[in-house]
Amino acid sequence: MKNNAQWLRAMEYLDGRQAEMFQLLKNLVEMETPSADKEAVSRLAGHLDTYCDAMGMSCRKEHYAHAGDALAAHTAPGEKKPVALLAHLDTVHPAGSWPVLLRQEGDRLYGPGVFDCKGGIVIALFAIKALMACDYRERQIRLVLSSDEETAHMLSEGLGGSLFTRECADCIAAFNCESGSPDNEVVTKRRGGAVMRIHVSGIAAHAGRTPEKGASAIRTAARLVEHIEALTDLSGNLFNCGKITGGTGANVIADACDITLGLRYHSNADYDRALRTLETLCHDLPVPGTSATLSLLSRYPAMEETPGTQKLLDLYDAASRLLDLGPVKPLAAGGCSDSAFVTQMGIPTLCSLGIGGANPHTREEYALLSTMLPQCRKLVTTILSLSGDEA
Repeated sequence: MKNNAQWLRAMEYLDGRQAEMFQLLKNLVEMETPSADKEAVSRLAGHLDTYCDAMGMSCRKEHYAHAGDALAAHTAPGEKKPVALLAHLDTVHPAGSWPVLLRQEGDRLYGPGVFDCKGGIVIALFAIKALMACDYRERQIRLVLSSDEETAHMLSEGLGGSLFTRECADCIAAFNCESGSPDNEVVTKRRGGAVMRIHVSGIAAHAGRTPEKGASAIRTAARLVEHIEALTDLSGNLFNCGKITGGTGANVIADACDITLGLRYHSNADYDRALRTLETLCHDLPVPGTSATLSLLSRYPAMEETPGTQKLLDLYDAASRLLDLGPVKPLAAGGCSDSAFVTQMGIPTLCSLGIGGANPHTREEYALLSTMLPQCRKLVTTILSLSGDEA
């Protein structure tokens, strides 16, 4: 540790803070924030804006036409490159779907977003508090909270993702406080994901009187679905035609049909190859008189390891061992996260450093209260261990 006295002050600040952290988590969970509820998400952004302002941070809310407000909060500038802490405000759970918004059963806390990822917001905030308490001024700490992560930033029309590229561009490192692991796992890479729509146009005709004048968009769509899903490689790209809509009735040859397609990929180069393949399929159609147009609805880049990822992971591992929490385990995850927007700029990023728990996106979602303080200690120790301006 570069400055042992400073580290000890930070650890002393966190001693006995679990009750305070729990109360903040309870407050955040009880402010329900379904992604599509613009007003609810904006209320939480406003609440945390006030909270961060009271901590002495400078804050800025980002406004969108159809998504709730996002929030960026900064400590004072330092002499060295900044550090970013990431999380998101929104949850997948509809308002009112939990009869008790925060229920405790022993170490388990049940509630909408308690694990994904409001526990992570609490960890990030108390990490900043601990750094302030030990008079850490070497680097600016930037807190970036997106508002529509769970929709892959579709509600903000992609602007939610660009928030990270703007706020983190000059950072030395980023730490995403997404839902964490109770087994000391750290995500260093993730699959990317994209949602696309293929609109198929055909020629309408009466199916009984003049079928020869029609060209079925549904028939072409069915062929496309077969070809697209056959592209899936369980060790590579994953294609899922998850929704198909079209036609008006059994007596009408359909002149329109839409396929909503989900794509998952290990690398951004894999995405480029998949996109070219899909465009070729949409060009070479088997049914005369039909056409197909591919459009991108939303996309997460793949979270790829950067040249500095291993060094950052080593620092986090050393922090965990110093705290007698054991070695960390690197993990490649299938789900997408906002970390990808940061690694795409070449910035080393560790993900899933939030509260431990399980069952995100279900009615059995829970977080482990006992993991909150240790996760915060590891994060603070790692930031204090950063040296130079190369991660």
